[in-house]
Amino acid sequence: MGAISYSRFRKNPNKVIEEVVDAEEAVTVTREDGRNVVIIPAKEFESWKETMHLLGSKKNAARLRSAAKEIETEIGRRKR
Repeated sequence: MGAISYSRFRKNPNKVIEEVVDAEEAVTVTREDGRNVVIIPAKEFESWKETMHLLGSKKNAARLRSAAKEIETEIGRRKR
């Protein structure tokens, strides 16, 4: 969705929230003082929290990176 002004958000917050949920995309609400906020769909927020949790320990992050590399290698083999 991009960014909208705080004034636009304030005029019809329900519409903006519906747009965020329907588009499944975040929107940044900009304010004149530069203290902006981001509105994101709840399921996106939960996904971010899960990712942060999984990458929260160095050991787990290394295992996930290794597994992702193995998957990429396997996909590369299948395309040949």
